[in-house]
Amino acid sequence: MLTAKKLNIVSNKQEITNSISGFPVACYYSEFSPGTYDYIDWHWHVELQLCLTIRGTVYWGTESQKTLVPTGEGIFINSQRVHMARAYLDREAAFFCLDIPPDFLCPDKASSLFDESVRPVLEEEGLNAKMICPDTLEGSELLRLLSEMAKVFDEKEEGYEFELISDVFRLWKLLRVYLENDIRRDMKTADVRFREILMYLQKHYAEETSLDEIAKHIGLSRSECCRYFKKQSGQTIFDYLTRYRLHKSMDMLISTDYDIAHIAQTCGFSSQSYYTRRFRELTGITPRQYRLQKR
Repeated sequence: MLTAKKLNIVSNKQEITNSISGFPVACYYSEFSPGTYDYIDWHWHVELQLCLTIRGTVYWGTESQKTLVPTGEGIFINSQRVHMARAYLDREAAFFCLDIPPDFLCPDKASSLFDESVRPVLEEEGLNAKMICPDTLEGSELLRLLSEMAKVFDEKEEGYEFELISDVFRLWKLLRVYLENDIRRDMKTADVRFREILMYLQKHYAEETSLDEIAKHIGLSRSECCRYFKKQSGQTIFDYLTRYRLHKSMDMLISTDYDIAHIAQTCGFSSQSYYTRRFRELTGITPRQYRLQKR
């Protein structure tokens, strides 16, 4: 049974990250295993993200980019970039993560410091993500520092928050050097259509949605819309929509007492029998069995 990590998501698929109380940077672990969850679904957030794989290999997907990050290596995800993650080959994996608000690095957006050190990264449209490898001095130092921060976060000695804060600025200084070539070269403009399609599907998942409507919304032909989404996500539009509807229905099965037919209709399925068939294909059990198990 495939399960997604629960995220604090608002209506436009933006994640609102949770930080340590009184600490502006979110630090946490994500673990893909039978006892936790199988994947982190497509989402985005304002925070800049740095992740260090501590077990297994993590598959990251961003707009027009797929990256495998093995144990001991990391990845940088830029602000407001749609992304997802899962364990490679469905094996177990885990990573340590930092979510850094750009305003924390430099609150004054009118300052020369923001213009020189933060804005170039945020506004480099082609820089969605960057793998952090130990094949350069800066990359090796970034990975070492992330590993040290994970240790400090684990041990939580008195005043550890201040140690992490100072490390965030050291981390950013190294990262700016590591990203210099990516910022300077003439990169292809990122396509925002993928985010627009996701937002449209998530807004209208409960309705009968046609390919014509989706294509018209983003200004592509039917065939180009299908090719584009498959290229970005690795699945068809309606495979994604069906999976999204199923996960919405799982929440309703657990949190409400509505009957199965009502849940099927509410989540956009044409009939209870079709809903049950697709639910069984995804999970191996019926909606009713799923409800009983979770309760």
